[in-house]
Amino acid sequence: MKKDIIIREVKNVYVAAIHHEDEQGNKNWWVHIINDTEGPLENVMIQSRGYSNLETKGGKLTATLRKGIKVLPAKSAAKLEPIMPEVFDLFNEYWISFFENGHMKDRKYIFGPHTIDANFIDPIPVLQVQGILVR
Repeated sequence: MKKDIIIREVKNVYVAAIHHEDEQGNKNWWVHIINDTEGPLENVMIQSRGYSNLETKGGKLTATLRKGIKVLPAKSAAKLEPIMPEVFDLFNEYWISFFENGHMKDRKYIFGPHTIDANFIDPIPVLQVQGILVR
């Protein structure tokens, strides 16, 4: 029964957009998953998509992308994907599922429209850089 399902809270796992400069001097935004916990995250599954209507998750849509990470060690981060300026006006959703201490957990992280912007940068835990953090 639904009442018997224990929903465990996700703590100290974040998604961040970070401005990187490549070898040619081009600057691009990359989305990262950050594990700021004391233990590893296992069998991490990430689904990303963009949409213009938050209520219906419809309107203007992007492709849905999926990525898996076998183990994300404690106090570490992994690059997920580049994010292009053409989708900054959409809700960009990252649904992340993983096992932590033998318990399955999941959470959706959403960058709102026009929030991936250098004017909104904050310190990013673990990576010690500046970027846009979704807690």
